[in-house]
This record gives sequence, structure tokens and C-alpha cells, in this order.
Amino acid sequence: MTIDRGPVWTVTLDRPQQANALSAELVEALHGVLDEAELARPLALVLRGNARHFAAGFDLSGLSTETDASLAHRFLRIGLLLERLGAAPYLTIAVAEGAAVGAGADLVLACDARLVAPGVELRFPGSAFGVVLGVARRALLADYDGLVTGTPDELDDLLSEWVGWGDGRVLLLADRPAVDADAELAALARSVAVPGLRDRIAAYAAPALAKEKIA
Repeated sequence: MTIDRGPVWTVTLDRPQQANALSAELVEALHGVLDEAELARPLALVLRGNARHFAAGFDLSGLSTETDASLAHRFLRIGLLLERLGAAPYLTIAVAEGAAVGAGADLVLACDARLVAPGVELRFPGSAFGVVLGVARRALLADYDGLVTGTPDELDDLLSEWVGWGDGRVLLLADRPAVDADAELAALARSVAVPGLRDRIAAYAAPALAKEKIA
């Protein structure tokens, strides 16, 4: 992960060999960025990946060493990350030029502006293994202003407009959809507390892992 700090911060996910999948370490690094930004108060924070992948979702590469408890903790840390982004005291912008899947797609939806390239599909497979992540936010945004608010080529104009407003934070906070963060996290906690989480994820991931071995 790289961070370009200034009046506007640009945070670039940089795990190209893992399709920018959200490992425990990457999630904690993003929490660290938000800790720092909470003190620095940039005008905006831009979150982006690369041309192939914004983020491939929950990193399953070490699944064989995980337990139900460790996986539940990782999902809860992602859930908290989403809520922190959604409540950040500055404009948040996701720029998805490549695939955004699962928790990666939820990262996009947690941001105020969701700039997604044409042809890029946001996919949410969590229900296939019983994890309720970002569901309420997704439903609310679908009714509010849509899951996608623009395309990556609109970033510069969006930032110029935002900076030109001066202190638009009050307007920003008033205009955000009212997501019940406590209810969202509670639903996630209940879903990951159901025994057999690791086995459910392993069953979901098995076909993809089999294809990788064949390739």
C-alpha cells in the first residue's frame, strides 16, 4: 500500500500478485491510515487499486491455518473499517478501474463518491457462505443515489469542485445516507458467530482453488 499525502490523500492498494485481496495485514494498515487521517484531517481521501483489480475481497490464501474465531475477527475488522470510512470527517472517494469483489466491493460502497470504470462489475458473494457484510448499506445506496456515482475520469473535476467549496464538511455529513452502523456491525457479528464459518468459506472457495491448481 502506498500513501500520497497532501491536501488530498491518495491511498493505493498494492498487492498485484494477490489481486489486492484484503489480508489481515492490509486491513490493519488501512485502519492505521484512518487513524492518521483522523488527526491530519485531509480535505479528501482517494482509495484506489490498479487497472486489473481494485480489490479482490477477503484474502483466502492462508485459509488452511485459520479458525472460525480468527476469520470472524478478520471480518469484524473489515466491518469496522467500512463504518469508519462511511463516517470519516472528510470526503472519501473510491476509484475502481478494475475488479471489485466481496469486501473489496464493500470498500467502494463505503465511500462518498464511487467512481467505477465502465465494464467493472461490483460483486458481493458473501451471502454464499453466510457472511452479512455491508448488506444494509448496499440496499440503502441502491435507493439513495445508486451504487455507482461516476467513472474514474471524473476524479479531477470532482476534487476541484470539492476543494472549491472551501469547508464543505457540514454539507457532506448532512448529505450522507443514514446507515445504522451499530445494526450493520451487529448483523455481521451474528453471521460470523454461526459455527462452521471456516468450512463454509472453504466450500465456497474450493472450485476456484481447484481451477488454480489445474492452471
